[in-house]
Amino acid sequence: MKKIIFVLVAVVVGYFINLKFVELAYTLGFAELKKEAVLINSEKMKVKCRSYALGWFDEIKLENKFQACVNEHEANGYKIIDSSSTYQTVR
Repeated sequence: MKKIIFVLVAVVVGYFINLKFVELAYTLGFAELKKEAVLINSEKMKVKCRSYALGWFDEIKLENKFQACVNEHEANGYKIIDSSSTYQTVR
C-alpha cells in the first residue's frame, strides 16, 4: 500500500514540476512552429512541404525554406490544395 501511495505522490509531483517547467520555457521564448502545404498537379500527384521547429529558432529562416519548397513545386505545375500553420508560444 505504501508503494502505491509513493508512486501516486511521485506522479503528481512530477506533473506539477513539468507544468511549471513548460510555463517557464514558453515565457522565455520557447515556441513551436508547424507549417504544412499539400500541392497537387494535373496528373493528381500530391506533394507535401513541411516545416517544423520546437525550441528557440529563427522563424524567418524556416519560413524562407518552407516558401522555397512551395515555390519550387508551383514552378513545376503544382497548385496548393491545403495549407495549415500553427505557431504556439506562451499559453
